Amino acid sequence: MKKVIGIVLTVLGGFGILFAIIFGVVFGGLGIAFQANSNSDDGFLQKSTTMSCYGEVVSVEDSVTTIQYEVDGGIYEVDFNMQSSGYPVGTGVTVYYNDNQPEECRVPELTEATFGTLGGVFGGFGIAFAILFGVFGIVCLVVGIILIKTSKPKNNSISY
Repeated sequence: MKKVIGIVLTVLGGFGILFAIIFGVVFGGLGIAFQANSNSDDGFLQKSTTMSCYGEVVSVEDSVTTIQYEVDGGIYEVDFNMQSSGYPVGTGVTVYYNDNQPEECRVPELTEATFGTLGGVFGGFGIAFAILFGVFGIVCLVVGIILIKTSKPKNNSISY
């Protein structure tokens, strides 16, 4: 019986270590991807027609942040499909817009805050799950091996 429990624990330990690696890679990879996306630049800010102005968060609903800004007397409102707790209604932001098409804009600080937070959350989950499953796997492996080694071999010899 001891040997069977040892084998079961050894198998569970192997799966625990495998899950630790998978969760660490998947969530860690997502965290890295979100962090990289937070700093991505599509070249918009370097265009010669890009200008900047003051803008303000005027609405935050259902993960959509609406920014309002003024260019040459025209008021523009742009919705961004992202939300960050650091940017509630009334927060001032720098808006970079296309001078030829003022409705085309970017707000890098909002993007960095949103994706940076997501990257930290996913990275944290990856580390937590990797540690949790890794410790579980190692403990099960060690206990399983000890149980297998200390189990008494069956005596199958026939005595006369």
